[in-house]
Amino acid sequence: MLTGWYPHFSLHKGLCPQEVHGKLDIENPGTFIPDDALGLIACNSTYIELVNRTFKVKGMAATLMSVCFMVAAISVGIWTVHALLRSLADDHVLTALMVVLITTCSCGSCAFLWFIHLRKDLFQYTHYPVRINRITRKIYFFRHNGPGGVVVVPWGSPFAFFHIGRGGQDPNLRDLRCHLLDRNRQVQQTFTIGHFWDHDQDIREEWALICRYMQDGPEACFDDPLDRVITLSTLPTLRNHWMLVCLMMGTALFPLRYTLMLPVYGALTLSRWLTFKTCKAPVFPPEIEAECAIAPDDPYALPEPRFMAEFASDPAIYARARQRHLDRQLWR
Repeated sequence: MLTGWYPHFSLHKGLCPQEVHGKLDIENPGTFIPDDALGLIACNSTYIELVNRTFKVKGMAATLMSVCFMVAAISVGIWTVHALLRSLADDHVLTALMVVLITTCSCGSCAFLWFIHLRKDLFQYTHYPVRINRITRKIYFFRHNGPGGVVVVPWGSPFAFFHIGRGGQDPNLRDLRCHLLDRNRQVQQTFTIGHFWDHDQDIREEWALICRYMQDGPEACFDDPLDRVITLSTLPTLRNHWMLVCLMMGTALFPLRYTLMLPVYGALTLSRWLTFKTCKAPVFPPEIEAECAIAPDDPYALPEPRFMAEFASDPAIYARARQRHLDRQLWR
């Protein structure tokens, strides 16, 4: 799901019926089992922090194919120009016209791919965190490291409209989305929280976790103590990229990851690793970090994994996660 990159989120418009129908209520999140849907990267007594939807697609298939196409276009362009210069050396006008045409097509296609996709993925940020602080009752949407790079919204603000968003390319994909509205109920900005999934209930469970954390605190936001685990790691290591690729490719292809599908898995892992190498880590401003300070002995601060699913090495945690996965298949 690349919605937000293309097509862009629609701004300066009213809420559509689908968005109104998918509204998520802060006061009544429902009776869903709280679950972070693999989007949680920090949890303590002061705040929880999640990635946004672009984390899963960063450096993945669209980026790999775009870069490969650009390399192919440039290579074919150079080879063709070289051949023309040799074969049409006596016809300077025709040679010049053909060189200009081929160069324009080659550079134009590269510029198009850069403008549409690559400039939003390369040389940006490794991830775009969303921090939700239960002490200050604020939500911090990270945009960039510079001045004004964090949008701060009061929790419960009537101008923050949370709902289940749909994909622009694939309407079967859902995400947790927040529209920031003006006094005329026109959308001014749009942010996503957590990953995209293919069922409403994934989003409603994630919403239930956020609401319960804000209402009842970290001690009550999980139904089972074995759920109090952070699974996702944003550290830009090859191991993390490989495991994220395995997640994105799905369970059907998982048994083939070291055999038939190894070239695909390997290419995507390398593409994601190289993409992250061009990006920098997000940094919240000092004043926000001061607002979000946690006690050194915070009993509810969950350890952050060095790699994805690190804590699943505990048999009890693994068994609980497997059971939750099987339970989800019942409503999928």
